[in-house]
Amino acid sequence: MIRFCLLSLLGIITLFQPVFAVEATKPAEPSREGIQFFESKIRPVLVNECYECHSLDAKKNNKLEGELLLDSGPAMLKGGDTGATIVPGDPQKSLLMAAIRHESFEMPPKNKLSDQVISDFEKWIQMGAPDPRDGKVPELKAEKIDIEKGRQFWSFQPLNQSPPPVSQNKTWGTNPLDQYILAKQEAAGITPNEMASRETLIRRVFFDLWGLPPEPADVESFVNDPDPEAYSKLVDRLLAGPHYGERWARHWLDLARFAESNGYAFDRDRPAAYHFRDFVIKALNEDMPYDQFIRLQIAGDQLGPTDYMSQAATGFLAAGPFTSQQTQKERERSRYEQLDDIIHTVGTTTLGLTFGCARCHDHKFDPISSHDYYRMVATFTETGFQDYQHDLHPEKYQKEKAAFDITHKPFIDARLKYEKESLPVQLTAWLEKRPVETIQPTLSDWHVIGPFSAANFDQAFSKKNEPEKKVDLSQTFAEGKLKWTPQPEWKDGVVHNTLTGNNSANYLFRTIEVPTAGPLDISLGRDDAIQVWLNGKSVLSKKVMGGAAADQDQVKLALKAGKNELLVKIVNAAGASGFYFKAKETTPPENIQKILALPAVERNEKQQQELLKWFAPYDEGWAELNDAEQENMQKHPKRDLMPVFAARKGGATYNFGPDTRKVYYLVRGNSNRKDGLAEPGFLQVLMTGDAQEKQWLFTDSQKEKPVHPRIAFADWLTDTSHGAGHLLARVMVNRMWHHHFGRGIVETPSDFGTQGFRPTHPALLDYLATQLIENNWNLKPIHKLIMQSSVYRESGASNASGMEHDPENHLWWRRPALRMDAEVIRDHLLAVSGTLDPKMFGPGTLKQEDKRRSIYLTVKRDKLIPILQLFDAPDAIQSIGKRNVTTVPPQALAMMNSPFIRKLAEEFAKRVRPDDQKKLEQLVDEVYAIALSRKPRPEEQQKMLEFIHYQTESYGENPQASALAMADFCQLIFCMNEFIFVD
Repeated sequence: MIRFCLLSLLGIITLFQPVFAVEATKPAEPSREGIQFFESKIRPVLVNECYECHSLDAKKNNKLEGELLLDSGPAMLKGGDTGATIVPGDPQKSLLMAAIRHESFEMPPKNKLSDQVISDFEKWIQMGAPDPRDGKVPELKAEKIDIEKGRQFWSFQPLNQSPPPVSQNKTWGTNPLDQYILAKQEAAGITPNEMASRETLIRRVFFDLWGLPPEPADVESFVNDPDPEAYSKLVDRLLAGPHYGERWARHWLDLARFAESNGYAFDRDRPAAYHFRDFVIKALNEDMPYDQFIRLQIAGDQLGPTDYMSQAATGFLAAGPFTSQQTQKERERSRYEQLDDIIHTVGTTTLGLTFGCARCHDHKFDPISSHDYYRMVATFTETGFQDYQHDLHPEKYQKEKAAFDITHKPFIDARLKYEKESLPVQLTAWLEKRPVETIQPTLSDWHVIGPFSAANFDQAFSKKNEPEKKVDLSQTFAEGKLKWTPQPEWKDGVVHNTLTGNNSANYLFRTIEVPTAGPLDISLGRDDAIQVWLNGKSVLSKKVMGGAAADQDQVKLALKAGKNELLVKIVNAAGASGFYFKAKETTPPENIQKILALPAVERNEKQQQELLKWFAPYDEGWAELNDAEQENMQKHPKRDLMPVFAARKGGATYNFGPDTRKVYYLVRGNSNRKDGLAEPGFLQVLMTGDAQEKQWLFTDSQKEKPVHPRIAFADWLTDTSHGAGHLLARVMVNRMWHHHFGRGIVETPSDFGTQGFRPTHPALLDYLATQLIENNWNLKPIHKLIMQSSVYRESGASNASGMEHDPENHLWWRRPALRMDAEVIRDHLLAVSGTLDPKMFGPGTLKQEDKRRSIYLTVKRDKLIPILQLFDAPDAIQSIGKRNVTTVPPQALAMMNSPFIRKLAEEFAKRVRPDDQKKLEQLVDEVYAIALSRKPRPEEQQKMLEFIHYQTESYGENPQASALAMADFCQLIFCMNEFIFVD
């Protein structure tokens, strides 16, 4: 909504360039030469390049940018809402120079001023900015939005409940929708078209609801069905079928800017993002009430924290682009960009309002204040996005866990009994033998042997080589090639990357001697996996990959008095390998030392328990019971978890400190210029209750318990009595009309504001919205209501009255042919070729040649599917409510030359002609029936037969001549307009 022109952002440059934030300086009295220079060099540029957006006339025309006036000397010195524009005598501190040099901003944005003009401005400022334009700086009073006046606009008013008009023609219409349509046609002197043929209708309905062609048997059955309810039953059947959700989900995914990657330069994948796509398909097939459909997408994680559909639904909020490459300084700005993407998408998708235009200032056209914008943004302040681990079978897990807890309890009881009865005795005995001075253990030099190779990394980790059974430093292996080698040069506390062998194990051995039993903490590092044994007993086992580094693993060793044997196994996958080892000081931690210094009789119960907790891991008896417990824990049932990329309270985002989960009012939308903390709230023009947003933000109890902000937002959004529900319904039924007819009752389906089109039939729009609400917000009854109307079923032929009075068909006197969406074209090709894979749901693929429906193709923002792009599929960067429909030569060239298309043509040919038994006339009939849902006209059949004969002859003696000619014919059908258009 912001229009850029020369210097349009001068008023906010200081937000990003604090060095320029200076006080306005009064210029010196202009000299004659200075005035002449201004008039000849400066004023013409300002007039031609700046005044359109920075003058009193711009203010009058509602085009003033940044509160910056440049049409008088004093106003230019004063600058915009954030500081002076020029500093006389100092070009380097003048915002004007920074802008026209394109140093921080590019002003003008399209064409940089010439070097000579820039030099003139620099010279003018150095001269002291002489300016003969005088006069007072006008007071720019901010115009407050008139909420009550705003509520008078048609889209903000309550739904019109007036009955359908009565038309003169009593034979054309079939339901109330036709009465609204016919009344305007009759007033304009237009006669609507008759109904389309059944052949046309069944193809129209199939592509409309399923995005797939009807089979020839379906066409024949419907065309010859004498039942007057045949059409109604057909619509019911298609609405109940699984392909309905697959077709109509595409429309919603366009709005949700759904993609399965982050976008931007690195475009990281989101492998678990497909769940949102699956949610939309399932919700539509189940005919989930539309208000619930919206509520789950706004706050599903709060409304159903353990429910799959509720969790997956919030992928709507998470679907926007996200750059993973951010400096710390950029993160706060990026967080506000992320929140703006959310609120902008929610606004245009659900209410057809451009909320995002109010980020920097009050909306220039609609009653949306910047204050309301930030309050709505604040409802999403705690929202982040990440893979949520969803339990697929929670009941199964709970049952298995209950059974495990019974078998595991004896291990816990044994340990607890030992801790109560035996551990204090062992501690007392240890304290009596404990030396007064700390005695450090004696560690021998390392010995190493290896590599012991294996078929793969897994086998190298699990295979028990001889050193694991018994360590004998004199023993050799592999015919003497492997032997224990001392490494006296290896120092502790250093990473040693000297081990060799891919998919191999190396063993390290050393002894540790202590005069008395006691604890020893060690730090380990490994490349890649590691296993550790002390005196033949396993104390660590980790199957991981990664380079060795200090402190990757911490292990407590319970040393016995005398010599202890430590064996370490390092398993390498590929490349260099190594390890790290360091024995920590045996001195107990400071808090334990203080307790040990006290006589036993002076220790209180808390100190005694703290001492026992520290001592326990080093006591052999306790360690044995604890190891048994931990070993049994390996049998603990595992949850069947599935990652779902969705919105989460406190989820991942651009973290930058304590303000990450807060939203502030920003001056001109700049995160460096905060103007108070924003609290959750909603759009004033769409609230009618006396209590305003409190009725949604707090419960009805006297204590006014807060409601989660996103739940409150969803409640307000769907509230038809006091909130935005009536507009929510209007926007949705208009979208449905748009996709059924190719144009909405409101031609701008995502803009119901003052800059959008007015509805051609406002009463019809309100009738449909009312029907949606009264039908429990179910969409399928609205589909059927629209599709059973005469206006939907009429033919696409022209008639004299319509062409005379309404040549653009705004009154829907005919049903124009519509170009299929890109995904439908591809699915159509797969369907007629007989190769379409009906598998639903789950991860998709980036392979254009994949046989599944296009809805399941992965949407990677920097690697979009070529054939879909060619036919105007959106780029998934922003919400799209109305696709472009282009006709360009590359589309025809692709249908003629694409290897993918050619392969499908060959498959189509094989489908209709598996052998040479059928006559060519029959083959032509079958191809037309499958691809175009009709029989060829006699002249068409004759031309196609001639084409097939000609192509066969052109291949000469090629044994595959007839098959190739048949494939040519099938590809020719693909290239027909009729193949990708629906009448």
